[in-house]
Amino acid sequence: MDMQAPAWPAQRTAKEFVREVYQVGKIVSVKTTIRSVRERSPYLLDIECQLVALIVDCATKRGLFVAFDVREP
Repeated sequence: MDMQAPAWPAQRTAKEFVREVYQVGKIVSVKTTIRSVRERSPYLLDIECQLVALIVDCATKRGLFVAFDVREP
């Protein structure tokens, strides 16, 4: 009897996590978004610079402002 191997769920991309994390408002915090993405998906291999680029790209397409607050305490 042949059995079908279980399929792993498709891995979500960093772009999907970035879009999911956006809060309702006009300003997107880079620091908060990166922290939330890392908490939700610690296995992502994307580096900080790649995540910042995704945040800026997604935010500008939605007409949102970006707060570059990564170095703030």
